[in-house]
Amino acid sequence: MHNKKLWPDLLKKGQRCLFPVNSFYEWPTKGKGLPPVEIFVENRNPYALAGLWSRYFENGETRYSFTTFTTEPNEFMKPIHPKSMPVILTTLDEQKLWLTEGDEQLLRPYEGKMESTELPDTLEHLHPEENQKF
Repeated sequence: MHNKKLWPDLLKKGQRCLFPVNSFYEWPTKGKGLPPVEIFVENRNPYALAGLWSRYFENGETRYSFTTFTTEPNEFMKPIHPKSMPVILTTLDEQKLWLTEGDEQLLRPYEGKMESTELPDTLEHLHPEENQKF
C-alpha cells in the first residue's frame, strides 16, 4: 500500500472512504466476452469495500476520484479471479476502524462465506439502456 505514489499521502490526510454495496462483479479470466459472475457475502447481506478518495482540478473544475483496495484472493475467489479480490468490510467496527485509523490489518482477504451467481449474458446485453449513457 505504501509503494503506491499517491496512497501514503491520502492515508496521512485521512482520505479513506467506504463503498456500500451488496455485490460486485468479476469477469472470468478465461475468455473475453463471457458473462460476469456476481459475488455476494453470505445471505447476500450488504457490506463495504475499503477505499481512498482524492480531489483534483481539471480545466478549472474540481474533480473527485476514488479507488478500492484489493488483496490476494480467498479460496472462494481463486477459481474466479486468481490474482485479487476487493477488501470487504462487513462489520460496523471494521468500517469505523478503516475510516478513523486506516488500520492496514483490515486489508486482507475476506474470511466469511461467499456465494455467486453466474449472469446469463454480458452486462451490455442485460442492461442496454445503461450503455446508452456513455
